[in-house]
Amino acid sequence: MIKKLNPIMIIIPVVVIAIISAAVLVLGKKLDFSGSNKTEISLTDYYKLPEGEARLVVDLIKSDENAIIKDGKTYLPYSVAVKMLPRIFYDAFDDVVVYTTATEKYIYNAGEKEYQLNGRSETEDVASFIEEGGNLYVSLDFITKWHDMKADVFENPGRVVIFDENNAEYEYAGVKSDTALREAGDKKEVILKKVSEGDKVYLLEGTGNEYTRVFTEDGVTGYIKTSELDNIEKKEYIFDREKEDAGYTSITRDEPIVLGWHQVTSTAANAGWATALAKAEGLNVISPTWFSVADTDGELTTFASKDYVTKLKGINVDVWPLISDFNKDVDYNRLFMSTTSRGNLIKNIIYFVEEYGLDGINIDFENIKASYAGGYIQFLRELSIEMRSRQKVLSVDNYIPLEFNAFYNIKEQGIVADYLCVMAYDEHYSGSSEAGSVSSLSWVKNSIENTAKSAPMEKLIVGLPFYTRLWREAHTGKLTSKALAMDGGLSLVNSNKAKKEWDKETGQYYSEWKDGKDKMRIWLEEEKSLAAKLELVEKDKVAGIAFWKLGLERKEAWESVTNWLR
Repeated sequence: MIKKLNPIMIIIPVVVIAIISAAVLVLGKKLDFSGSNKTEISLTDYYKLPEGEARLVVDLIKSDENAIIKDGKTYLPYSVAVKMLPRIFYDAFDDVVVYTTATEKYIYNAGEKEYQLNGRSETEDVASFIEEGGNLYVSLDFITKWHDMKADVFENPGRVVIFDENNAEYEYAGVKSDTALREAGDKKEVILKKVSEGDKVYLLEGTGNEYTRVFTEDGVTGYIKTSELDNIEKKEYIFDREKEDAGYTSITRDEPIVLGWHQVTSTAANAGWATALAKAEGLNVISPTWFSVADTDGELTTFASKDYVTKLKGINVDVWPLISDFNKDVDYNRLFMSTTSRGNLIKNIIYFVEEYGLDGINIDFENIKASYAGGYIQFLRELSIEMRSRQKVLSVDNYIPLEFNAFYNIKEQGIVADYLCVMAYDEHYSGSSEAGSVSSLSWVKNSIENTAKSAPMEKLIVGLPFYTRLWREAHTGKLTSKALAMDGGLSLVNSNKAKKEWDKETGQYYSEWKDGKDKMRIWLEEEKSLAAKLELVEKDKVAGIAFWKLGLERKEAWESVTNWLR
């Protein structure tokens, strides 16, 4: 008897064979017999970029933020753009973007084609700044207008490839033949794209393995067989960064500057100029402490005197009044970060420069905080435009540059200002935890060298003290001090019949004595200590010297100055 076959028994093998056949067909498209994956995925699917956004790579490093493409134009996130073009300044108070050159001040509103150039309205074809999703973006065209770099934009999907680091070298290689760029270093990994014979790639790692991680010229990172790489060489990008600083001219003098700060605490005190200058042989610039910031709107308090200016000019002494930031009632964050407030402060400074016929200004802002330091530097940029156009001196006082005060940005100051005065004193000050010199030789040396690392020596004025400090180390452990004029320090040593010994390390006479149970210590400032400091100041390399303050010095100290001038 013939046994009947169950239909289900027939169908199952057919289905299994069909599934296996389909799988073979699919796998056959993906794998060859050597096991290499032939699947090439879509970069659009791979990157999964939101609509209108582009993958951004700077100096072969993928940015954490994407660029955006709008109306056919490429825009970079402000946080990325400002690293390339630091003179872009966003003002959150007035919601504007400011860009400065040596002679021009541009003010933009995001999304608007109309902008302000030195106070007059102009229009551009496409907005240089836009806002998307609450974030600010900067046109790539705007950046490359002012900043030399290599920037390429690719589509489908959007990719922006930028090389910005100047004088940077990259390992660069040719491709021997048509091959695959894979997601990872294995033949079983999917293909991101095909690379052709003669294409060039950047090497992101060494070639010690079978596959090497590379970056293609059109902005795709992946792995290629090391055997396919040829002619490995160094590729260097050199950019012209001088164009960004074009026009930043500076006022210079043939002879060294010898500046004295004249402390003026009232309008009547201006009459003391003759007394202040009585000993000052060789002085050619005076800086009366006339101005201080009065309020957050940029108003100034003033002790200015036109008669003072006239008389000083009559004896060939230039007048660069000092402006201070010692008023604690001012909101300096808003003053410097607001374009309106900065503009008012600058307008008021320029009023006095013109109205009083001043030769220059001395900015002495010693209480700047890191949180608004960018606004302070922007203030100096904008002020420099006005001073430069009038051929008036912009001088700026600074502490010795150290890591904790790097936000004072000596490099940028050295570009925009005419002179930088480093205050090579207050090594030990009233709040110091230990007694010590106000200005030792090493402190002066470091002040000069640290400033010169970032700014031109020919713009450097070295500020030196005409004062010292008397230290009291109480038997209770409390430390106090008070500032003394040169003669005041010497008189105390003599009246206490204390011995003074020359300290080669500090370049000063040192003395100590007992006052009851307390120990008194002093590092004297006088003509010999000043001469030792001036030996560190190379007259032919720096712009000059300055002294705080007139009236505290011995007459003999000026002999050290005139000897230095010879």
